[in-house]
Amino acid sequence: MAGLPASLGRDRRARTQIHEMRGPDGAAAEEGGVNRMADADRFETIGEGDTLPIYERTTGFGHWNRYAAVNDEFIDVHMDRAAAEAAGQPDVFGMGNLRIGYVHNALHDWLAGAGDIVEFGCQFRQLNFLGDRLTSHCVVTGTEERDGQSLILLEVNVLNQEDESTMPGTALLLLFCDGKASTLSEPSPTLVPSDRSVGVHLDQATLDWLGRPLSADVAFPVCANDIRRWAAATYYPSDPPPEFTDENAAARGPWGGLVAPRDFNPFAWSKVTPPDTYPWMRGMGTEPGTRGLNGGQRNRYFAPIREGDVITSVVTLVDAFEKEGRLGTMMFLVDEARWTNQRGELVRLGQRTTIYH
Repeated sequence: MAGLPASLGRDRRARTQIHEMRGPDGAAAEEGGVNRMADADRFETIGEGDTLPIYERTTGFGHWNRYAAVNDEFIDVHMDRAAAEAAGQPDVFGMGNLRIGYVHNALHDWLAGAGDIVEFGCQFRQLNFLGDRLTSHCVVTGTEERDGQSLILLEVNVLNQEDESTMPGTALLLLFCDGKASTLSEPSPTLVPSDRSVGVHLDQATLDWLGRPLSADVAFPVCANDIRRWAAATYYPSDPPPEFTDENAAARGPWGGLVAPRDFNPFAWSKVTPPDTYPWMRGMGTEPGTRGLNGGQRNRYFAPIREGDVITSVVTLVDAFEKEGRLGTMMFLVDEARWTNQRGELVRLGQRTTIYH
């Protein structure tokens, strides 16, 4: 597919909405939970307002324990009601990163080998509790051409059984040309502002960290079973797509071999620097300037993670500022993790925003 057809993105008399059949627990009934629509011609008429097939799960300990096992996320508030109540919640609740995995699965399954996820950003607005029914919601908002490559822009979300928004965000998909895998070009280094100044909560010690990278963290080599287990955990109770588990199937795909899902974390169970120990972080306190909130994240994906890859992460504080909000003076800290592989290829740029008030 050399580019998006002229019809892509035009107004049409009717927008399409494609639903997948779901079995028990929201699992898709076709081919182990995957709606395999391999005919790339379906993209020729896609346009603004189209909705992707939903991905639905009613989550509980079976989902959470599997995900905790692959992402090193055995945190007491996810497993123990007393711990959750001590944290001010009515019951245990699920991992936000698992919801990210569900939306990634919805996007991956819809593309069915015809493209890839190249950017994903979201905010966590609500917790998901034991027994909540979570449903992905992905809507096309536009298309564009960039450096001769065809892109689809989407708004994404995860809704609960009350139809409440729990994780609004955006995604950018790249369509492959003639079935050959490709990525976006590596961007210029992130511009770190030089005009930030001390404020109510923002101090000079924090500003001094702007643009200064921390020591690198290096993950263990990725093995094929790491990839298989990650996919098995995020697709549970359905079987994951064969391109994540079967080396022969993966060899026939656009990447020519086994590659990890885009949300895969190679640093799980590695000895790395915990984010809460970054020198600019304030912990979780009760005094002004130490009350923390998750302001969301944005990931951009480049070279895929393959079996045998050794991923290095370097984290840098790239912005720090204050502004007034409903909680009073709010300090925003934006750090960026730059992942590369042993070949020096850029794998992921991940920005994380932490808010203190």
